Amino acid sequence: MIELDRALGHGHAVAVAVGDPDEAALAELHPDERARARALGPVRRREWVAGRRALRRALAAIEPDPAGALAAAPLLADERGRPLVPPGRVGSISHKRAVAVALAAAERGWTVGVDVELVAPRRIDVSARVLTPAERAAVPAAPGLARDRAVILAFALKEAIYKAIDPHLARHVGFQEVAVWPAPDGSVAVEPLAPWGLAVEAAWLALGEHLVCTARARRG
Repeated sequence: MIELDRALGHGHAVAVAVGDPDEAALAELHPDERARARALGPVRRREWVAGRRALRRALAAIEPDPAGALAAAPLLADERGRPLVPPGRVGSISHKRAVAVALAAAERGWTVGVDVELVAPRRIDVSARVLTPAERAAVPAAPGLARDRAVILAFALKEAIYKAIDPHLARHVGFQEVAVWPAPDGSVAVEPLAPWGLAVEAAWLALGEHLVCTARARRG
Protein backbone atom coordinates (compact mmCIF):
# COMPACT_ATOMS: atom_id res chain seq x y z
CA MET A 1 0.00 0.00 0.00
CA ILE A 2 1.50 3.36 -0.99
CA GLU A 3 1.49 6.35 1.38
CA LEU A 4 0.03 9.41 -0.31
CA ASP A 5 -1.91 12.33 1.18
CA ARG A 6 -0.43 15.58 -0.03
CA ALA A 7 -0.67 18.48 -2.42
CA LEU A 8 0.82 17.92 -5.87
CA GLY A 9 1.15 20.33 -8.75
CA HIS A 10 -2.29 19.51 -10.16
CA GLY A 11 -4.23 19.08 -6.93
CA HIS A 12 -4.34 17.15 -3.67
CA ALA A 13 -3.80 13.40 -4.00
CA VAL A 14 -4.87 10.71 -1.54
CA ALA A 15 -4.31 6.94 -1.64
CA VAL A 16 -6.57 4.43 0.13
CA ALA A 17 -6.11 0.68 0.41
CA VAL A 18 -8.56 -1.47 -1.56
CA GLY A 19 -10.13 -4.10 0.67
CA ASP A 20 -13.45 -5.45 1.92
CA PRO A 21 -15.18 -2.30 3.25
CA ASP A 22 -16.11 -2.50 6.93
CA GLU A 23 -18.70 -0.35 8.68
CA ALA A 24 -16.14 2.36 9.44
CA ALA A 25 -15.21 2.62 5.76
CA LEU A 26 -18.85 2.72 4.65
CA ALA A 27 -19.57 5.40 7.26
CA GLU A 28 -17.27 7.78 5.36
CA LEU A 29 -19.65 7.65 2.39
CA HIS A 30 -22.88 9.48 1.59
CA PRO A 31 -25.98 7.26 1.95
CA ASP A 32 -26.47 7.31 -1.85
CA GLU A 33 -22.87 6.12 -2.27
CA ARG A 34 -23.43 3.28 0.17
CA ALA A 35 -26.52 2.25 -1.78
CA ARG A 36 -24.54 2.29 -5.02
CA ALA A 37 -21.75 0.24 -3.45
CA ARG A 38 -24.16 -2.44 -2.24
CA ALA A 39 -25.49 -2.84 -5.79
CA LEU A 40 -22.03 -3.72 -7.14
CA GLY A 41 -20.28 -7.08 -7.29
CA PRO A 42 -17.67 -7.83 -4.62
CA VAL A 43 -14.56 -6.87 -6.61
CA ARG A 44 -16.01 -3.69 -8.07
CA ARG A 45 -17.48 -2.77 -4.66
CA ARG A 46 -14.04 -2.86 -3.01
CA GLU A 47 -12.53 -0.62 -5.71
CA TRP A 48 -15.50 1.76 -5.79
CA VAL A 49 -15.63 2.29 -2.04
CA ALA A 50 -11.87 2.85 -1.79
CA GLY A 51 -12.00 5.32 -4.67
CA ARG A 52 -14.85 7.34 -3.14
CA ARG A 53 -13.15 7.38 0.26
CA ALA A 54 -9.96 8.66 -1.36
CA LEU A 55 -11.85 11.30 -3.33
CA ARG A 56 -13.76 12.53 -0.27
CA ARG A 57 -10.50 12.95 1.64
CA ALA A 58 -8.83 14.71 -1.29
CA LEU A 59 -11.78 17.09 -1.73
CA ALA A 60 -11.83 17.87 2.00
CA ALA A 61 -8.13 18.75 1.85
CA ILE A 62 -8.29 21.36 -0.90
CA GLU A 63 -10.49 23.99 0.73
CA PRO A 64 -12.77 24.55 3.75
CA ASP A 65 -16.36 23.39 3.51
CA PRO A 66 -18.24 25.41 6.16
CA ALA A 67 -21.60 25.01 4.40
CA GLY A 68 -21.28 21.22 4.37
CA ALA A 69 -21.65 20.95 0.58
CA LEU A 70 -19.22 18.05 0.41
CA ALA A 71 -20.95 16.03 3.12
CA ALA A 72 -24.34 16.65 1.49
CA ALA A 73 -23.33 15.66 -2.05
CA PRO A 74 -23.08 12.05 -3.20
CA LEU A 75 -19.96 11.44 -5.30
CA LEU A 76 -21.57 9.25 -7.94
CA ALA A 77 -20.71 9.21 -11.68
CA ASP A 78 -21.89 10.87 -14.87
CA GLU A 79 -22.82 9.10 -18.11
CA ARG A 80 -19.15 8.77 -19.08
CA GLY A 81 -18.10 7.32 -15.74
CA ARG A 82 -16.45 10.46 -14.39
CA PRO A 83 -16.94 11.08 -10.67
CA LEU A 84 -19.43 13.83 -9.90
CA VAL A 85 -18.12 16.39 -7.41
CA PRO A 86 -19.62 19.53 -5.80
CA PRO A 87 -19.59 22.74 -7.88
CA GLY A 88 -16.31 24.63 -7.92
CA ARG A 89 -14.23 21.47 -7.58
CA VAL A 90 -12.85 18.85 -9.96
CA GLY A 91 -11.73 15.31 -9.23
CA SER A 92 -10.51 12.03 -10.67
CA ILE A 93 -10.05 8.46 -9.39
CA SER A 94 -7.82 5.54 -10.36
CA HIS A 95 -7.25 2.13 -8.82
CA LYS A 96 -4.79 -0.68 -9.34
CA ARG A 97 -5.20 -3.92 -7.43
CA ALA A 98 -4.59 -3.01 -3.76
CA VAL A 99 -4.71 0.77 -3.98
CA ALA A 100 -7.08 3.54 -5.08
CA VAL A 101 -5.82 7.07 -5.70
CA ALA A 102 -7.90 10.24 -6.03
CA LEU A 103 -6.93 13.72 -7.16
CA ALA A 104 -8.99 16.82 -6.34
CA ALA A 105 -8.57 20.54 -7.02
CA ALA A 106 -10.47 23.79 -7.06
CA GLU A 107 -11.96 24.16 -10.54
CA ARG A 108 -10.42 27.47 -11.72
CA GLY A 109 -10.95 26.54 -15.37
CA TRP A 110 -9.00 23.27 -15.21
CA THR A 111 -10.15 19.65 -15.27
CA VAL A 112 -7.93 16.93 -13.79
CA GLY A 113 -7.00 13.29 -14.26
CA VAL A 114 -5.06 10.72 -12.26
CA ASP A 115 -3.74 7.23 -12.95
CA VAL A 116 -1.87 4.75 -10.76
CA GLU A 117 0.02 1.78 -12.17
CA LEU A 118 2.12 -1.01 -10.68
CA VAL A 119 5.61 -1.44 -12.13
CA ALA A 120 6.10 -5.14 -12.77
CA PRO A 121 7.37 -7.33 -15.63
CA ARG A 122 4.82 -7.58 -18.43
CA ARG A 123 4.14 -10.77 -20.36
CA ILE A 124 2.75 -8.87 -23.33
CA ASP A 125 4.52 -5.98 -25.05
CA VAL A 126 1.93 -3.22 -25.56
CA SER A 127 4.42 -0.59 -26.71
CA ALA A 128 3.21 -0.62 -30.33
CA ARG A 129 -0.33 0.19 -29.15
CA VAL A 130 0.56 2.71 -26.44
CA LEU A 131 3.58 4.53 -27.87
CA THR A 132 4.04 6.61 -30.98
CA PRO A 133 6.97 5.65 -33.25
CA ALA A 134 9.03 8.50 -31.77
CA GLU A 135 8.26 7.35 -28.22
CA ARG A 136 9.18 3.76 -29.05
CA ALA A 137 12.55 4.96 -30.33
CA ALA A 138 13.20 6.69 -26.99
CA VAL A 139 12.53 3.76 -24.62
CA PRO A 140 15.12 1.05 -23.89
CA ALA A 141 15.23 -1.38 -26.81
CA ALA A 142 16.18 -4.50 -24.83
CA PRO A 143 13.36 -6.41 -23.12
CA GLY A 144 13.40 -6.12 -19.34
CA LEU A 145 12.06 -4.14 -16.41
CA ALA A 146 13.58 -0.83 -17.58
CA ARG A 147 11.68 -1.04 -20.85
CA ASP A 148 8.50 -2.22 -19.10
CA ARG A 149 8.73 0.69 -16.65
CA ALA A 150 9.13 3.23 -19.46
CA VAL A 151 6.10 1.83 -21.31
CA ILE A 152 4.01 1.70 -18.11
CA LEU A 153 4.92 5.30 -17.30
CA ALA A 154 3.86 6.49 -20.75
CA PHE A 155 0.64 4.49 -20.46
CA ALA A 156 -0.15 5.98 -17.04
CA LEU A 157 0.56 9.53 -18.21
CA LYS A 158 -1.71 9.11 -21.22
CA GLU A 159 -4.47 7.64 -19.07
CA ALA A 160 -4.28 10.63 -16.71
CA ILE A 161 -4.31 13.00 -19.68
CA TYR A 162 -7.32 11.29 -21.24
CA LYS A 163 -9.27 11.65 -17.99
CA ALA A 164 -8.36 15.34 -17.80
CA ILE A 165 -9.40 16.08 -21.39
CA ASP A 166 -12.55 13.94 -21.49
CA PRO A 167 -14.86 16.65 -20.06
CA HIS A 168 -13.80 18.87 -22.96
CA LEU A 169 -13.84 16.35 -25.84
CA ALA A 170 -16.33 13.71 -24.60
CA ARG A 171 -15.08 11.11 -27.07
CA HIS A 172 -12.71 8.18 -27.27
CA VAL A 173 -9.09 9.36 -27.54
CA GLY A 174 -6.48 7.00 -28.96
CA PHE A 175 -2.99 6.49 -27.60
CA GLN A 176 -1.50 7.85 -30.81
CA GLU A 177 -3.11 11.28 -30.30
CA VAL A 178 -0.45 12.43 -27.84
CA ALA A 179 3.22 11.86 -27.10
CA VAL A 180 4.60 12.23 -23.59
CA TRP A 181 8.20 12.93 -22.66
CA PRO A 182 8.73 12.36 -18.91
CA ALA A 183 11.85 13.72 -17.20
CA PRO A 184 13.53 12.17 -14.13
CA ASP A 185 12.40 15.11 -11.96
CA GLY A 186 8.72 14.25 -12.47
CA SER A 187 8.00 16.89 -15.09
CA VAL A 188 6.52 15.93 -18.46
CA ALA A 189 6.51 17.54 -21.89
CA VAL A 190 3.08 16.87 -23.40
CA GLU A 191 2.90 16.86 -27.20
CA PRO A 192 -0.67 16.68 -28.54
CA LEU A 193 -0.70 15.14 -32.02
CA ALA A 194 -4.39 15.89 -32.64
CA PRO A 195 -6.22 19.25 -32.76
CA TRP A 196 -7.57 19.18 -29.22
CA GLY A 197 -7.51 22.96 -28.74
CA LEU A 198 -6.54 22.43 -25.10
CA ALA A 199 -3.72 23.42 -22.80
CA VAL A 200 -2.54 20.17 -21.16
CA GLU A 201 -0.06 19.54 -18.36
CA ALA A 202 1.14 16.29 -16.80
CA ALA A 203 3.47 15.12 -14.04
CA TRP A 204 4.50 11.88 -12.38
CA LEU A 205 6.02 10.47 -9.21
CA ALA A 206 7.27 7.07 -8.12
CA LEU A 207 6.02 5.63 -4.84
CA GLY A 208 7.66 2.31 -4.15
CA GLU A 209 6.58 -0.04 -6.93
CA HIS A 210 3.82 2.29 -8.10
CA LEU A 211 3.74 5.21 -10.51
CA VAL A 212 1.20 7.98 -9.88
CA CYS A 213 0.54 10.28 -12.83
CA THR A 214 -1.55 13.44 -12.78
CA ALA A 215 -2.75 15.80 -15.50
CA ARG A 216 -4.90 18.85 -16.00
CA ALA A 217 -6.46 20.52 -19.04
CA ARG A 218 -8.31 23.68 -20.00
CA ARG A 219 -9.51 25.39 -23.15
CA GLY A 220 -7.05 27.55 -25.09
